[in-house]
Amino acid sequence: MPTTDPVQLAKDAAESLRAFNHRTFPGGDRPGLASAPEAYRVLGALTALAERLPQALDQIDYALKAHHRLGHITADHGTAAEHTATAGTALLDAENHACALRAALNRAWSATNPLGHTGPIPNDESE
Repeated sequence: MPTTDPVQLAKDAAESLRAFNHRTFPGGDRPGLASAPEAYRVLGALTALAERLPQALDQIDYALKAHHRLGHITADHGTAAEHTATAGTALLDAENHACALRAALNRAWSATNPLGHTGPIPNDESE
């Protein structure tokens, strides 16, 4: 049964991206992706991933603020309010960067839309 644990879900997403990076690592005459159309499909998936990041970051911010408001947060140093506010500011900054990332990925995705492939496509999954 798939997990519903938020921490594990985020870890699984990070692990999927790590596996993608390892699978597509280029070298020599090996471009890492089988074709330009494959790059287009990957860019579409990464655009969707980036599009979902701002909501995830906003929900983390909301959770921190709610736990703080309910008195459920302590701090090892400084105040819980100070750390919660700093995290909120950083999360908003990350949301803005995620929006810019999504826009840039979307431009790359659109630019690769008309590209085709004329070379061989490897059959070996290990390449």
